[in-house]
Amino acid sequence: MNTATQQQQRGQKQKLDPTDNKLHVSSKKNAREFIFISKIFLKKFQNVELHALGEATKISVRVAENLQRQGLVTITKINSFTADIEGRKRVKLVVSLQLTQDGKARIDQEFQA
Repeated sequence: MNTATQQQQRGQKQKLDPTDNKLHVSSKKNAREFIFISKIFLKKFQNVELHALGEATKISVRVAENLQRQGLVTITKINSFTADIEGRKRVKLVVSLQLTQDGKARIDQEFQA
């Protein structure tokens, strides 16, 4: 058993290290948690795509809007389409975010504290 699995079983937190710039938003967590997670992704990638299905689309829009209102990102593109998943048609939303210069400095400062 690897160390990450052992830590999860004991309920310990582990550091989030994203491997690509796609953040899959779900309705299991609230917008505040995804705002924090988005900042981690933005710190690493500068361009992030929020992917959401169904009810999670509301959360992804809220996350993108809050980050833009705070001046951390610019919303560069919003795509919506219908995806056929497990025989059901579902709405999929992809929001592309670009980190601003001011946003980069503020996120770096936030994570150093």
